[in-house]
Amino acid sequence: MTSYHRLDRTLIVNTAALLAEEHTLDHLTMNQVAERLGVKTPSLYNHVEGLQDLRAALAALGMQRLGMQITQAAIGKSHEDAITAIAREYRMFARTYPELYKAILKSPEIQHNAITEAENEMVQILLKVLEPYHYSEEEAFHRIRGLRSILHGFVSLEAAGFFRAPWDIEKSYEKLITGILDTMNPCS
Repeated sequence: MTSYHRLDRTLIVNTAALLAEEHTLDHLTMNQVAERLGVKTPSLYNHVEGLQDLRAALAALGMQRLGMQITQAAIGKSHEDAITAIAREYRMFARTYPELYKAILKSPEIQHNAITEAENEMVQILLKVLEPYHYSEEEAFHRIRGLRSILHGFVSLEAAGFFRAPWDIEKSYEKLITGILDTMNPCS
């Protein structure tokens, strides 16, 4: 077994993320992570408390990456262009990292500061994007919940294989985005 000289939490979590994408989140084990890193399993416990802690770290990592990607997508854009970019990036993230996306969805079950911080950062990004609409704070939160729900619904159904009809799925998603944009008027 060849050991990495600088084994740390970040390396372990990033390795676990790669393994989850290769073998699914549900089949991820501490032994797989240790084997991939070329260390004995007990040495992982110097950096993570166990599989539950590792799953929480994966949820936080997923949320952080999604937040970074939607931030990058929205930079330099405003109003409808920013929302469209975020919607497209959200779907791209869920398609590119399906297991990290699943980890995000399991995060409400886990009480962990890193998850809470990552979710708050993502909400702050969305609040910033909605500022030009001049919603009240309460209305902005309702809009964010709705936006996240709609995007999640589509990407989850797509990932589960529900969209088998012969019509263009890309067109369906673009129409979904257009529908979201149509509701963004503060009077809606």
